[in-house]
Amino acid sequence: MEVPGPLPDDTRGIIDPVEMLRHVDFKRSPADGGLEGLVEWFWSVAWDLPAGVIHNQQVLNHPAGNISVGTIDDDGALDSPQGRIYGVMTGLSSRRLTGQGWTVAARLTVGGLGVFLDGPARSATDLQLTLTNAIPGFDGEAATAEVCAEEDNESRIAVLRRALEGLVERREPAMITEAKEVSRVAAIAERDRSVCRDEHLAKAAGASVRTLQRLFETHVGVSPSAVVRRWRIIEAAEAARMAIDNGDQWRGWASVAAELGYSDQAHLTRDFRRHLGTSPAAYLSKATGHGA
Repeated sequence: MEVPGPLPDDTRGIIDPVEMLRHVDFKRSPADGGLEGLVEWFWSVAWDLPAGVIHNQQVLNHPAGNISVGTIDDDGALDSPQGRIYGVMTGLSSRRLTGQGWTVAARLTVGGLGVFLDGPARSATDLQLTLTNAIPGFDGEAATAEVCAEEDNESRIAVLRRALEGLVERREPAMITEAKEVSRVAAIAERDRSVCRDEHLAKAAGASVRTLQRLFETHVGVSPSAVVRRWRIIEAAEAARMAIDNGDQWRGWASVAAELGYSDQAHLTRDFRRHLGTSPAAYLSKATGHGA
């Protein structure tokens, strides 16, 4: 099967995106307007696999939530579309795709999740919740039905966008302002490799470490240090993938560890095992046939 289109600009966290695009039609669209600072982007997938073909897609999730409507599920394609909110997933996720299906979703900012929940974001970590009862004052069942009534993913995303904009309009302005500030601070952890500890982010936020930790529990779902570690592991895995795809000589995990702010390779290896369930050497060996 031919790849249906070019790779998206940002493939971080998608395990083997080239293989994914052999099986699914994947698209992203920007989030703006009333959702800016709360939704990072909208994404969609559609697939139509021959009988007997199964595609298992693994994802090292960004430290952010997702709101989705569709037929993707951990155990296989659903018989009918469902609406769900996913909290931050701290492990490696796997989606088993068979037959025909579709899903549209909003990938929230790192800090946008709490606005869409009845309670702190921490309560949704490593969980998937139905839209029917997860959001206060929101008719998730009706919203899911409206999305499903559309014939294509572009139209489905438009409906989902409007539903989320309406929800945000009903939330307290102070909560939205706080969530956007958390998202701004969390983005520093993504971009600035010199940020290694809670104290660095607290300084950027102009807040105490304890206050920042509380804000992350409310709006993100994991601690500031967990956000930093997840971005660094995603970057490490992406560095290996890019070297493989481009046919570059692998520069070694010690070099990657230094670039990402780790004190030594051992600390990178520890985090790599925690997040991906394998060592850096085994990860690279599996992908290329050679080790560290």
